[in-house]
Amino acid sequence: MQRFIVIGGGVAGHRAAIELSRCAPDATIDLVSDEPGLPYDRPPLSKEFLQGSKAAADIVLSGAASYTQTNIRHHPGARVVAINRAAKQIAMEGGAALTYDKLLIATGSRARRLPVACTGGVHVHYLRTLEDSVALRQQFSAGRRIAVIGGGFIGLEVAASAVRSGCAVTVLETQPRVLSRGMPSLVSEWVDRLHRVRGVDIRLSAGAFSMRQKQSVVIITGAAWESEADVVVAGIGAEPNVELAAGAGLEVCDGLVVDIQCRTSDPSIFGAGEVTSHPVMHGPPRRVESWKSSGEQGKVAAQAMTGSMASFDEIPSLWSDQFDTNIQAIGFPDLGVTQEILGDPDSNSWTLVSLGANRSVLGGVAINRGRDASALRRAVKQGAGLSFMRPKVA
Repeated sequence: MQRFIVIGGGVAGHRAAIELSRCAPDATIDLVSDEPGLPYDRPPLSKEFLQGSKAAADIVLSGAASYTQTNIRHHPGARVVAINRAAKQIAMEGGAALTYDKLLIATGSRARRLPVACTGGVHVHYLRTLEDSVALRQQFSAGRRIAVIGGGFIGLEVAASAVRSGCAVTVLETQPRVLSRGMPSLVSEWVDRLHRVRGVDIRLSAGAFSMRQKQSVVIITGAAWESEADVVVAGIGAEPNVELAAGAGLEVCDGLVVDIQCRTSDPSIFGAGEVTSHPVMHGPPRRVESWKSSGEQGKVAAQAMTGSMASFDEIPSLWSDQFDTNIQAIGFPDLGVTQEILGDPDSNSWTLVSLGANRSVLGGVAINRGRDASALRRAVKQGAGLSFMRPKVA
């Protein structure tokens, strides 16, 4: 009987456990997660759940409630403290140990923290877990002043959710534009307007700042500005949870390094999800923060763990809902030599296509155009040109 262990209860670990159960119904599968409860969907934490339109039960991942009907043994609230590669065992907090034949590390990532020198002891909310979202949702009520540090996708989604709850929102971004990481400037400018029209106060090039608590109010001070807030939220990126892998002597470089079959430097250990650095679009390894990619990589890892020659070649993608707008980014929209626009950027429905030197589609961003997003994904995968896209435009 094969013994599989999956460390991590996010979408990568969950999808891997489900696929392992399908591929190896006679094996034992231990899914170990340091979070309580069943694995859940993280994207709604900054949107529907934060706004109160979904409850915790609504975001449980499909199949998680049926673990007891399969060969998956779920260990919620269990923290793995070490991996013993020689003995093929994992050690958990409290002294328990589990033995594996194949191990999957799907420990995900965590919210990057602001420097202590910046926060000055002020309580700052971060958004990564269900517990984080519950705590933040309790702070949202009409008239409250919310300061969001960071103008990336998480920060802007939180800002949009806060506005919908009747809050007054200020976004502080150190860069000259929002969505500066990975998005073309035209998309940044469009999203900037989307928020400003709805009353969000966006302060760009905010630079260094400090915080201090004055009774119930937080005073945030920059070089030439000052802002007051009742609640501070930071969305300044994510860091991979590589400590467990690094402690076991596995290769780590901005993530747990894996190949296209999700194998680490140890043939008995695999990796999947946001913790990994893996080959992307036939290029060098890089870490991808994508819900869809994480789930697909977990599935491929499970297949490889059971002997399949499956390989992971998912095109990076991102999905964001802000107010009444859906934004889908495919591939690498910011790396093209040239850009083509389909539709009118002054409207609420248009698409930016990023083209390489040979005019092949490298990626793009679809604003309220789901069909274009699907066409973009196919074009990137096939190395097609812009002519592939035009017939798909409504």
